[in-house]
Amino acid sequence: MIALISFLGILFLSLTVVRIATVMLRLTGLSKDIAQFQARSAFTTTGFTAQESENIMNHPMRRKIIQNLMVMGNVGFVSFVSSLVLTMLSGNETVHLLLRLVILVGGSLLLFIMSRLPFFDSLISWVIRNALKKNIRLYRKDYENLLSLARDFEVIKVRLNSDSWMTDIPLKNLGLPDEGILVIGIHRQDGYFVGSPRGESVAYPGDEVVLYGREEPLMELTERRSGNAGDLQHMANVKRQRMLEGRRTLSERASEKHGADSGILGSALRRLNRRK
Repeated sequence: MIALISFLGILFLSLTVVRIATVMLRLTGLSKDIAQFQARSAFTTTGFTAQESENIMNHPMRRKIIQNLMVMGNVGFVSFVSSLVLTMLSGNETVHLLLRLVILVGGSLLLFIMSRLPFFDSLISWVIRNALKKNIRLYRKDYENLLSLARDFEVIKVRLNSDSWMTDIPLKNLGLPDEGILVIGIHRQDGYFVGSPRGESVAYPGDEVVLYGREEPLMELTERRSGNAGDLQHMANVKRQRMLEGRRTLSERASEKHGADSGILGSALRRLNRRK
């Protein structure tokens, strides 16, 4: 019976270790599914794909978590098998053997079901997360991986001049998302920071704007000046972004079909509408 209790205790401890590792990996910026998969893979020493290995090796905290988890997984596997063998071999009576087998299967299923219950999952994750926050410095968000900065995406901060294309116009009228560019925040000259600015927010000369998007459009935007030339550059970037996304508007298709030309007058009208 002692071997049976040891087996269930090791199983419970293994599930708890994997859960703690999952929460720790999530605190480094991984999503729940990826953190759970990597924790289970490391504990069972089944390995990772090339990209997942790179994400771990390039992050010191994740690498440390995975290394410790692999060591505990090997130790736990040996103890798990030893307890299972002792449970099956202790005692010779068939009735006792069947009873131990029923307790073994029933206890394992109970632990598995409890670990899958949403309430239990949320509760244990909350307890582990709060304990880790108080005792271990794990909050190192991997923003480079989250924002795909390793590719051609960047986060930059730009100081606006009086002739910048973005100044004195509500963000909703600039149409930057159509270019694949997002405004993350605005640093005012007085030190105030506007986080997640709304469409009605306006950037003024002297403000610093935090932008996220692909490198080429961002670099072009930093040099864009107000006027017809800036509006034409905006429209060209919008068209390029839609081609990247594989979509075109009905008006663009009609323009291509009939060879319509917006001209300087149309550009001036659009500039006037954006300032309204």
